[in-house]
Amino acid sequence: MRALMNLAIEPAMHLFEVSALVVIHPSQQAVKRVLKVMADTPMGAVRIVRERYPRSRAHQVLAVHHHQALPAGA
Repeated sequence: MRALMNLAIEPAMHLFEVSALVVIHPSQQAVKRVLKVMADTPMGAVRIVRERYPRSRAHQVLAVHHHQALPAGA
């Protein structure tokens, strides 16, 4: 699994699924993408998507997956 992450914005505590309209440069068409983002809060996840795709619009958090801590020695 590949997920966007930016520790300068927020720690990677939860996995969010964020949908966004991303503009493709040559044709200026917008494509809806669902991205997996590691962040601490929904707003942080949207900030990470905006930083990675500056021309993206209509951000929406679709789901949150909470990570369980691994037991010591696992």
